Amino acid sequence: MDSLSRFFLKICLLNFLPYIGRAFTSPVIAAIPRSSFATNLANPLIESSCSIATFTTPNIIDDYIHGQYAFMLPTATVVATSCQLAGIGGAALFSPIFLLIFPYLGPQYPLKSAAAALASALLTECFGFASGLSGYARRGLVDWEVAGRFLVASVPTALLGALSAKYVASNPILLQSLYATFMLGLSCYLLLAPRPEEVAKAAADEECEVDMIEKKGRAVRYKVAADGTEFSYLSPPSGGSKSGIMATSAGGSLTGLLGVGIGEVVLPQLVRGCCMPLPVAAGTSVAIVVTTALTAAVVQFLTLAASVEGSLVEGLVAVVPWNLVQYTVPGVLLGGQLAPFLASRGTFSDEEIERFAAILFAVVGISFAIKASTALVSS
Repeated sequence: MDSLSRFFLKICLLNFLPYIGRAFTSPVIAAIPRSSFATNLANPLIESSCSIATFTTPNIIDDYIHGQYAFMLPTATVVATSCQLAGIGGAALFSPIFLLIFPYLGPQYPLKSAAAALASALLTECFGFASGLSGYARRGLVDWEVAGRFLVASVPTALLGALSAKYVASNPILLQSLYATFMLGLSCYLLLAPRPEEVAKAAADEECEVDMIEKKGRAVRYKVAADGTEFSYLSPPSGGSKSGIMATSAGGSLTGLLGVGIGEVVLPQLVRGCCMPLPVAAGTSVAIVVTTALTAAVVQFLTLAASVEGSLVEGLVAVVPWNLVQYTVPGVLLGGQLAPFLASRGTFSDEEIERFAAILFAVVGISFAIKASTALVSS
């Protein structure tokens, strides 16, 4: 972060934190009974709260701005914006950053273990997608019942993937090989797979015409958005199709293991299999991603906490890298709001975004492949 950005951030926080201190203490003071004693007690509390906020704020701000992982705030914003514009989970890039780049920055930067890096990437992704989910939910573009049917398959397999993540992370060559394969596959997916808009158009032209819907013999669902727009689409097959269950289970296990996969397999099923309009499909898909990724993140952190002496709460406090997530979480929240803004303005074309993401994933995949090959040869 350059000096101008730091100065701007410092000025903003210095002006707002005293008011925040007053906002938190005023309700407490208001609850004190009105008597002369209470009044004499309340006034010093109000004054002290403001003086504490005023005099300790510079130290807090300086510590935050000059923190060890302060560079991750703008980095997380860029990563979250890029991934959401490309429709890819943020953990696809956060895990490589934690595993590949941090070791080159110095011995104090890498996290305690590869498992902690995977869990931190998942936790960061959850906050990023939760920011987007709140927007979809406010607009009435999430079908929670349909999401629940997919979660029946994705959550149990994400649990299995999360439980196996610790053992995979303990084998660096295996973990690097998996990431190399996945990153290169993701690059090919972005280059070759049709965009959601193209899938929706093809479904509307071929599979979602009125006569085709009647032939499928499935119930039609209706969804009314907050702005009054009405959407109609098919209910998922009762019990689910065999191919759909297998795809959702595979995506859930990959999400539990590596942090990415469930969104890429669910969205096409909603658009093609259910003839769901893209706005509702995107919102429902994000709901599935958030729930699946959060489940995997909780299990991974609980597994790490179980290996720490003391209570489970003490273990969680010890294993969560708070000095890192205090920067990545605000970054992805900002990126979650910046991506829709850039998309609505057409700042970047879809082809430019996907080409950039595909090249980036290919570079990451090749880097993991080289690192795995080098480790294998040296062993």
